[in-house]
Amino acid sequence: MNKKIKDFYKKVSFYTNAGPFKDYYISLPNDINKLRDLVCDQHIHKMRVFRTYTKEEISKNFVWYNCLYDALNTATAMTSEVFRLDEKGFYYKKLFEKRIVVTCRYISILFSSIMKAKGIPCRCRSGFAPYIYEDFIVDHWINEYWEEKEKRWIRIDAEIQDHTRTHDQNVNLYDIKDEFEYPAQLWLKARKGEIKNLEKYLKYTSHKGIDIFAHALFLDFNALMNIELPYKYAPDFIYGDNFDKLTNEDYKDIDNLAKLMLEPDKNFDKLKHLWETNEKFRTLKSPY
Repeated sequence: MNKKIKDFYKKVSFYTNAGPFKDYYISLPNDINKLRDLVCDQHIHKMRVFRTYTKEEISKNFVWYNCLYDALNTATAMTSEVFRLDEKGFYYKKLFEKRIVVTCRYISILFSSIMKAKGIPCRCRSGFAPYIYEDFIVDHWINEYWEEKEKRWIRIDAEIQDHTRTHDQNVNLYDIKDEFEYPAQLWLKARKGEIKNLEKYLKYTSHKGIDIFAHALFLDFNALMNIELPYKYAPDFIYGDNFDKLTNEDYKDIDNLAKLMLEPDKNFDKLKHLWETNEKFRTLKSPY
């Protein structure tokens, strides 16, 4: 991979900007596996709170359980809250009550911010993780960081605390292989009618069909451009009921984007040009 691409993924967005915490991030472990575990131990997933505690306990210990993670939209916001909850900051095996309540996108942003502060190329990726649950496939965010010695991107899941929470316990969360599914692949398969278990992707979502892959595709596209959009953002032309109004030209445009994203490094310049010039892709809508 050329230097231009590596340098690009050392840059930060306003989501991954370390701000006043840059020196602190640099002081955190340089062993990436240990760093991954440390980042994991600063958070508890929103659904794990729900499954672990009674309503009374949630009300007492997690005041902002229902909406806090939407307020912690940046690495600096999350880190500030980590210190507000416990002035000792980042440490291992923290009590759940002392952890921030966030989901995978947020932890991916925090991990990426720390890696970038250390000068390591890193990017967030949006896709799907069949290894978490047995009866359905959940949308999920991971990280890819550039391993200079091995000359490859390593996929790492910085959100899953332990394999007792996963359906497939053979997945190496520190170096994920083909277990993670990228939306570009899924979109193109769905367009050919090659996904036989589509209902597994739709459980517990508001999506009705292959629009779920289009939504994830554009989140992943923006993440590849160092803009880690919140979950509910999407280009206006595919947003909500607009997806049902797509023209053949719209489908061709999404197909072309997906094909480029199958090899994002090889097609980096083309993807960046699309991101900078395609108004249809860049005009966003959200419930906010």
